Amino acid sequence: MTAAFLAAVAVMSTTTEIIKQSWEQTSIVGHRGAAAYEPENSVRSFQKAIRCGVKAAECDLWMSKDGVPMVIHDRTVNRTTNERGAVADFSAVELQAMGVPTLDDILDVTQGRIVLVIEIKGGEGVVPATVDLIQSRNAVDQTILFSFNADLINQAKRLDSHLYCVWLSARTYRKGTEQELLKKIGDLGVDAVGFHYRTVHPGLTATLRRHGFPLFVWTVRPNKEVDRLKGLGVNFIITDHPTEVRERLVRN
Repeated sequence: MTAAFLAAVAVMSTTTEIIKQSWEQTSIVGHRGAAAYEPENSVRSFQKAIRCGVKAAECDLWMSKDGVPMVIHDRTVNRTTNERGAVADFSAVELQAMGVPTLDDILDVTQGRIVLVIEIKGGEGVVPATVDLIQSRNAVDQTILFSFNADLINQAKRLDSHLYCVWLSARTYRKGTEQELLKKIGDLGVDAVGFHYRTVHPGLTATLRRHGFPLFVWTVRPNKEVDRLKGLGVNFIITDHPTEVRERLVRN
């Protein structure tokens, strides 16, 4: 990465700042970096996300054989590399040779520039290893932790209560079940929630806004759904297409 590139994108964002701003204006999270433009979860993808002007970008995390957090979406390397096998069967060095970056590699790109949203998928020891790395880099307020697994989020919160943690849910909370969702959020002790964009409705967004819980939605294409979600006051739209979605948000 050149000095000129770093100088061009060295605009500091923190978790606190982007959460505050999201109450006033729907913001964008680049999905797996900027996956529509560069290979997902690659260093290049996060460099591209920064050039697109996002304030945050999301990555996925599994553990290597030797206990290093690796940035890759699938449990296996089959789809995104030329090798085959589980991520957990390879060392970090072997995975890097396949083009799979470590979390440290991605933080080298994002830290001091944008917030890194880390979706913890799994792997033995993944939460303490991730929290240790974030703390050692003084990046607690430059990261957000995601997981569908509430136990992983709870573990992260116990290790560092200052980490911003988001519970992702594949469930649809239909009209009339908003109080059930609020109870779930309270029981989990999370800071925010994430849903598939198709499950989001006015009752859900109004309830979350009224109680101060930011809402992240995934994975939105640059179409009329962007307009609907903006109108509902969704805090963050996660997208593979940050440039086009941002243009649509500004235009409409």
